[in-house]
Parts: sequence; structure tokens; C-alpha cells
Amino acid sequence: MIPTATVYSSTVNLVKTIVGAGLLAIPYAFRADGVTVAIILLLFAAITSGFGLYLLSLSSKALLNPRQSSFFTLCSVTYPKLSFLFDFAMFIQCYGVGLSYLVLVGDLFSSLLGGRRNWWILGSTIIVVPLAHLRQLDSLKYSSLVGLLSITYLVLLVTGTFLQGVMFGNKYVEHRGDVSWLHIHSVGELVSTFSIIILAYTGSMNMFSVINELKDNSTANAKRVVYYSVGISTLIFLSVGLGGYLTFGNNVLTNVILNYDESAITTRIGTFSLGTMVILSFPLLFHPGRIAFNNMVHWLDITYALYIMRREQKLEEPVLADNESTRPICMSVDDEEDRLMLGIEGESYQSLPRGTQSQEELSEQMEHDSSAVPLDGSRFYIVTWILLLIMYVLALNVTSFALILALVGSTGSTSISFTLPGLFGYKLIGTESLIKGNSLNRKEIWCRLASLGLALYGILVTLISVFVIIYFGI
Repeated sequence: MIPTATVYSSTVNLVKTIVGAGLLAIPYAFRADGVTVAIILLLFAAITSGFGLYLLSLSSKALLNPRQSSFFTLCSVTYPKLSFLFDFAMFIQCYGVGLSYLVLVGDLFSSLLGGRRNWWILGSTIIVVPLAHLRQLDSLKYSSLVGLLSITYLVLLVTGTFLQGVMFGNKYVEHRGDVSWLHIHSVGELVSTFSIIILAYTGSMNMFSVINELKDNSTANAKRVVYYSVGISTLIFLSVGLGGYLTFGNNVLTNVILNYDESAITTRIGTFSLGTMVILSFPLLFHPGRIAFNNMVHWLDITYALYIMRREQKLEEPVLADNESTRPICMSVDDEEDRLMLGIEGESYQSLPRGTQSQEELSEQMEHDSSAVPLDGSRFYIVTWILLLIMYVLALNVTSFALILALVGSTGSTSISFTLPGLFGYKLIGTESLIKGNSLNRKEIWCRLASLGLALYGILVTLISVFVIIYFGI
């Protein structure tokens, strides 16, 4: 497909991917952490997540065709044995969160407008199914824009209530608890809400789609998308966090909208906006989930084919070594900044996987292989219909799976937001300089160390999040 995305349309989609239903839990995190610590954690989460998104965009330049980037293709050329594992983690996360969104749609609209929960879930197919059949992420920019309008209303509801009822009035004085600016409410709540803030910026699942679909997918443009998306998301989180917490103080609930008068028209519109935001967030999760599922099927196909080949030819050794790949690494790109960061000097330099293929044979192969993992024709529709059918069957029969979803989210989100981007950056940045006998410059050394630090940080966040879920039961 011809790339059509712009920096602004990509920013809209990435912001909508980052900002989900968890937005309304941010004020509760401010309650647990205190205003100062919560702001510090939010800014730290923005920096680490933004750096992870930047590393993904930079690592994509290591492929012969950067527009074929995905977690699967990069894992295949860096950590082949982990490619299936990480796609599985991303699929479970996207699929699980998408499923929870369908359940939430049924609960929200049935309580707001009446009717049976299951009928509202089935009714969501009118919007969800057409959007789920769009092949490109950029095609979702208009629905994402509507979703952002819903988010804007929620931000205005929270901040407007604070300004009107607290700053310039005493409307909520009887509902307002104490406000902690420096004091942490409790260590237990600080730990239990840690993952809410740290994982608030999860948007890595769609970063490769953004890179693949940008008309100009240079590092400069990718960085703009990351800066704009993370910056806008930070403003949204801070506005809702501060506005909600300063309005209700320590009486704020885990979902701040529950603190408002449910009979008020503004609150009912807010609940409707939340439902709209959730429905329009679903396709943004289904899109990378479908890609991850197809990658896993593709991996199983290749693994089975290699097994049959070895069996028929009675080979004793694997066809591919662990550090080999079905895709070549290319460290030659047109973007000057890419060359500097990846450690490339001068003209084109392409490193082939060990084997007998020549550069001409690989180029010819690439001409016949338009996508790293094929997902077109009938395959696209079969995968889409199977995933949607199973998801709706589950949504109609499952009411609560919070513990499993929390465990999957804490492991899957951290792996694709911190651990994998860090591992990719550490493995790829400066590699070609080392191969050619050149030493790394300071920027490359710093970036490799920072990448390793991000990967270790991701592992630490995973351990803390799993501990919180198991120990505190959330």
C-alpha cells in the first residue's frame, strides 16, 4: 500500500492509542502519591516511554525495507528465539484490553441509557466491525479525531469543575478531602498505583504502523510524532490528574467520574463521551493485535516448514543459526541522522545473513516479497473475522477477568514499551561501525547504554507491577 500518513494524522492516532479509559484513574494516583511525586512520576514516564518510541523508530532503519518494520521482523534479526514470545505478549495485551473495552461498552451504555448489557455489546458492531476492516492505521485518523473530541470533553469536565467549583466557588467543599502536595498518602497505595502512571503512555503497539505508513518516514518526522504525541498526552494526564484530585482531594475515587453527580447532564455527557472514547479505542488495539496474531501464525508456518524440510532431508543441524534471519539487516539509509546513530559512514553498506544468497538474489527476492509477513487477500479477512467472532463471544459471556488482564498488561506493556525497544537499540545502534572496525562515538555509546538501561528498567517495572497485582490484588 502507498504510504499516506502525515505527522499530524500519525500524532492523532498515537495520542488516541496512548490515552485510554485509564485516564480517569490518574486523579486516584495523585491521591496515593501526592501531587509532587505524581507529577515527577508522570514526567519520568513520559521521558522513558518517549525514548522507547524513538528507539523503535531508529531500530526500524536496520531493515532492508524500513517500511516492513514490526516487532516480529526486528526480533527475527536480533533475538530470533524471542520473536514468537513477544508477539504473543503483544497479542494477549491488545486482545485482552480490546475485550475489556467491549465489556465496558456494555456496562456504560446500559447504565446510562438503559437496556440489556449484551444488546449494547452487539450494537457496538455497527461501529467496530467496519473500523476493524480498515487495513491501514492512518485510515483510523478520523475516528481517532472523534475519540480525541470525547477526551477533550472529559478534560474540560474535570478541569472546568475544578475552576468553577473550587477555584472560584465552594460548590464541592463538602465533598472535598485533604490535599497532599508533598506527603505520600501511604506506601502501599504508592506501590499499588505505580503501574497506573508508569504504564500510562503505552503506545508502542502502533509505533511501527506509524513508521510504515508515514509518507516521509525519516527519523526527524518520527521524532516529531513521538514528541507531539507524548507532549499532548502529558498535558491531558496532568490536567485530569490535577483537576480531579484538587477537586475532591483524598475523597477521589478510582474512577473520578464516579465522584460527580450522576444525574447531572454534564456527568451523563461525560459518561457518554467515555463510552464513545472506548469504542473508538478498540480499532487502535485490534489493528496491532491482528498483526501480532498473523505474525505468530507466520512463525508457526515457517517453523513447521523447516521441521518438515529437516525431516525429509535428514538434516542434523538447523537450517538457520540463532543469529541468522530470513530478513537481511540493512544499515544503509538516506537519512543522515539515521546513518550517524546507527554508525554508518559513506555509501551503502548492507550486511547479509550468513548463507549463500548474493545481494542480487536478495534484491530480487525483495521485489517479489512486498511485506515482511503477508496479510492480504483472503488471509486478512479470515484473521479479522476469526478474531472478532471469538472476541464478541467472550465479551457476551465474560463479566470480570481483571486479575488476568492486569497480569497480561503489566508484562506485555512493559515488554513492548521498555524492554524490547531497549534491547533493539542496544543490539543495533553502532553495530555497523563495529563491523567495519570503527569505534563508537560518544552519542552512540550514550545511546547504547541508555538503551540497555531502558531494557533493565522495563524488567524492573514488570517485577514491581506483577508484585503489586499479586500482593495487593489489583
